[in-house]
Amino acid sequence: MVDAIVLSAGRASRFGVPKWLLPAGEGQVLLTRVLEQAAAVVDGRIAVVVGRASKVTRYVVERWVEAAGGRVHTALNRHYRYGQSTSLKAGIRALPDAAGVLVMLADMPALEPTRLERLRQAIQARGPYSVAVAASLQGQVLPPVYLSAQLFPDIQKLRGDQGARAILRAYEERVERVEWGAGPWFTDVDDWPTYRHLAHQQGWALERGGVLPRRPVAPAQFKDRVDAALASQEVPWLAPGILLLPSSGEACWLDLTPPYRGVRSLVMGRASTPEAYLQLLRSAALAALASGV
Repeated sequence: MVDAIVLSAGRASRFGVPKWLLPAGEGQVLLTRVLEQAAAVVDGRIAVVVGRASKVTRYVVERWVEAAGGRVHTALNRHYRYGQSTSLKAGIRALPDAAGVLVMLADMPALEPTRLERLRQAIQARGPYSVAVAASLQGQVLPPVYLSAQLFPDIQKLRGDQGARAILRAYEERVERVEWGAGPWFTDVDDWPTYRHLAHQQGWALERGGVLPRRPVAPAQFKDRVDAALASQEVPWLAPGILLLPSSGEACWLDLTPPYRGVRSLVMGRASTPEAYLQLLRSAALAALASGV
């Protein structure tokens, strides 16, 4: 039996908004795309590690499980600000009796079923000398990667924003590689240009719903809100120059004329519940894609 952990707990500091919640086709976000692939390739449990925006992420997972059924549960990483090592450890703690875990990233949504199936077959056929099985590109180990329980003690020693890469290098001769070749399946959505490219490539940008009332405003009207957002630990950038801010009114797109502190536009709207936040983020992302940002 193969178990999996899906990492969706990071700060998304290079992005801004919780990127795993960005739209990925009708009724889908990046995270649910990955969950679909995880559920198809593993026959065991799936632990979704949540941290930033944990309430909204849990809502997404619970709604997906209700619709699709499955063996999925969430694991809270309270220390996600300290980097990926904390999420790996949280996922393993959630599956303490696992023989190993297939580690998947919530911001790699273009995984391809036939390649995942080849990876699964290699995991099930691995020999006793093997401690890991990974997808690879010209021999370079890339996610997703299966880590056997033999590596769990080494993972518990990790600190800061590092995954298992250093451990895999140390055990290089005992890591089996499954060559996938170049393709969108290795796309890691780390910033808006990458998301925009993938959304157009996969057809997600064609989804309706990206029309927001848009008007110019003077920066002085929103100076305090912008200053507070830029001073926060997790600046809510949607795209370069665009901030996503909650408000009590209907969703709208405001263009600051002239720009203020690098902010060209604000997308504002109700975000007091997980459902409302998801809808605001979806409308904002689709509007940005439609406008060519």
